[in-house]
Amino acid sequence: MEKKTYVRRRKGKLSDHVEHNNDDWYKASKRKLKASMRHKIKRTFVPVLDALDEERKSGNITEEMYKRMRSCALNAGNDQIRKMEIELDERYNVEALNYHIQFRVMQPEEHENAG
Repeated sequence: MEKKTYVRRRKGKLSDHVEHNNDDWYKASKRKLKASMRHKIKRTFVPVLDALDEERKSGNITEEMYKRMRSCALNAGNDQIRKMEIELDERYNVEALNYHIQFRVMQPEEHENAG
């Protein structure tokens, strides 16, 4: 069983936040997170819009109702994306934790001896 470790962090100072906001690594990390979050939020509306389109095609709702509901759903999603981006900019320092996978290249002889 894996043991969880918790890190107690002190409250940050505004100067720390400003310093990280000017650092290129943190800026790029925040851009990557925003793009990922933007994509995920947009993807949550795809099933709703598909279902709405099916209802329109089957004649259960009018074209006018379809346009109004579609516009409402897209506006709500875009509002949430904007709010998420504002909150990230104002309240969070983001650091991407990139990973690197290194593959060991073995010669055919080494492979035969390893097995």
